[in-house]
Amino acid sequence: NFLGPNRVEIKARRGNKFIGSTNRKNYLFIAVDVTLDADTAHPRLQVSEDGKSVTDTGVIRKVPNKDERFDSHTFLLAKEGYRSGRLYWEVDVGKKQNWNLGVAQETVRRKETVALSPKNGFWVIGLYSQGKYILTGREDVSDCKQCSVVGVLLDVESSELSFYNVEEMSPLGSVVLEFTGKLYPFFSPDSSGKWLGVRPVKPQTYDPLPQGEKEINE
Repeated sequence: NFLGPNRVEIKARRGNKFIGSTNRKNYLFIAVDVTLDADTAHPRLQVSEDGKSVTDTGVIRKVPNKDERFDSHTFLLAKEGYRSGRLYWEVDVGKKQNWNLGVAQETVRRKETVALSPKNGFWVIGLYSQGKYILTGREDVSDCKQCSVVGVLLDVESSELSFYNVEEMSPLGSVVLEFTGKLYPFFSPDSSGKWLGVRPVKPQTYDPLPQGEKEINE
């Protein structure tokens, strides 16, 4: 579901590259209303009644046996999938020490052990220790201040997925997508029992460029 006129204007840059675009400074992304799909959630995961957050209960709950449900990993997807557009959503990860989030192809395997890798249809960022972020499909690890809210920018037209530290207004990294069919927002919380969830997005402009660089690029 699209959030009406809400738009997020991105001016963030990593190196010589602006997030969401290889040749344009300003790029508009439509804020989308993401709802978690309880039918895809591993039996240990509990989705809130409003479909906006998830927690790992630590126990295997009795849930309907569905083809779309992950049964080997504590994964789940959103209800909405996307074939086109430039889309943005935010995930409140709080102070959790371990999590993964990003996008997954509709065709990912649900009933067996599977690695989070592009060849398996997953493109994610993961926090594995304080300030240590790992991007799938890339060997580098980003060292930066641990954030509590992650912005996710999916540019289907340019086949690019970018992640953003919302509080610091700075990029965490981006990956190139190679896929067919729909892409679904993907989530995997840690086992702390704390909630991980999507949050409403307000129209805003991110512009973390130093003043000197702003003047050069405008």
